[in-house]
Amino acid sequence: MHKILKAFLLVHVVFACMAFDHRVNIANAERVIQEHVIKFRRPHIRTFEEMEATETALREAGKLPVTPRIPFRPTMSAIDYKAAKAAVAETGITHQDRESPHIPTKQPNLKGININGVNEIEAGGSRPPDTHGAVGLDYFVEITNSHIDIYKKSDGARVKSVSLASFFGYTNQTLFDPRCVYDSAQDRWIISAEAFQESATVQRQFVAVSKTSDPLGSYNIYNGDVNFKNNNDFWDFPQLGVDNKSIIITANIFGRVSYRETRVVVADKFRLYNGLSASIKLFTGLDGTLAPPIVLDNNNKTFLVVAALSGIIKKYTLTYPGGVPNLTSSIITVPAYSVPPNAEQPGTAETLDTSDLRFVNASAQVGDSLWQVHTINVKGLPKPKFYEFNTATNTVIQSGIISASATSNDWNASIAANANNDVYVTWSSTDPSAGVNAQVRFSGRLHTDPIGAISSGSVLFTSPAFYNPSSDNPERWGDYSAVTVDPKDPLRAWIVNEKIDSATGWGSRIGEIGF
Repeated sequence: MHKILKAFLLVHVVFACMAFDHRVNIANAERVIQEHVIKFRRPHIRTFEEMEATETALREAGKLPVTPRIPFRPTMSAIDYKAAKAAVAETGITHQDRESPHIPTKQPNLKGININGVNEIEAGGSRPPDTHGAVGLDYFVEITNSHIDIYKKSDGARVKSVSLASFFGYTNQTLFDPRCVYDSAQDRWIISAEAFQESATVQRQFVAVSKTSDPLGSYNIYNGDVNFKNNNDFWDFPQLGVDNKSIIITANIFGRVSYRETRVVVADKFRLYNGLSASIKLFTGLDGTLAPPIVLDNNNKTFLVVAALSGIIKKYTLTYPGGVPNLTSSIITVPAYSVPPNAEQPGTAETLDTSDLRFVNASAQVGDSLWQVHTINVKGLPKPKFYEFNTATNTVIQSGIISASATSNDWNASIAANANNDVYVTWSSTDPSAGVNAQVRFSGRLHTDPIGAISSGSVLFTSPAFYNPSSDNPERWGDYSAVTVDPKDPLRAWIVNEKIDSATGWGSRIGEIGF
């Protein structure tokens, strides 16, 4: 009788999740993209000397902000999200595609730099770390929740380390969800972070742009109030991209209780690079967790994508008719996918959060190709699935599963490509059956490799312990990682991802890889 009741409840959960998908689909069909304008006033300019002076003063006064544990906010209700995770774990719902055959591909190798990045103590106790960064001409910039650290490419030496509060010169609220992009077309650094709400009517998004290619130099610091129409909105999980004309920021918007919509900020990058005020185009009424791209060529169209529903990728096309940003939407059909189970660890029942189906980082856009990756359920295990979309035809050129082994849990992936469509990836991986704690892994493929495959890759770091810092289960992880192509050598890339230093403390690992 118990087994029958349990089966009935599981079926009920599955159908409830399916019903939720249907409701989302109807809501999405009713959304209307609207255009608005917000203001970025003239910036204040900050040097690293000023940042370090602020850091010293804040430390001496004991006023450095401490980032709290940040909850994960899915774009479905918390109840439906937990139900979807439980259904996957209990029923073994699987992805419709078979796991990609292990076709040998040319994989990148470690090229020398393999160093520890910032750790939880240095970053002020934030959780999750939100490991991110970018490589420039001579430096690698790592950014995590509440911290920014700069390393020399030549030897991996850390040369600067300050809190986001000191970097942006802002202490009213804690800054979090940071991102970093190097605009190789203009040799400028772009660093973004959001602040918790100052009030029911004010929440700030910060953007810093370097005045030169040197990340140790001066920055124009901008911020804008993104609590549009003072509607008690919460601006969450912003992502950062750049095209030939603009800096692009996307964010999920939550009301008092639940997800409301997604919004996009499109800012004239040349005005920001030159320290000018700017009227910023704000698009509202978009769907899901929307990933902007990093555009690698002179394409006059920019493509943003979201894993909207099972089997549907929604694509938004950003154009500039008459120099004014404009957004339109279309659909790319892909094989069905489902929410990934959380990642298991050896020696413990504590699992690691694999998030939902979202694209967690910027796409790589070159020509008609758009590269992305997200974590799905494959045969009851979390596995990243990569895509190369044809943006001209709204079709999939190739896709495949990234996997360390047949028994591994793989998630928290990022992908990048160079102008030749050579690809690099990094991800997190555990393998309880083999006793393997959380690894930082990397792989990739050359454009001449067989389509639909990325090899199991190599290990950058294996953690010495399982992760159990709290009473939570699953434990927060990610929320994202980063891989970026070296502007000096397109056959090299730099990665940064989360690792475990001890059972109660996270660290980060930085590596230089290449073909």
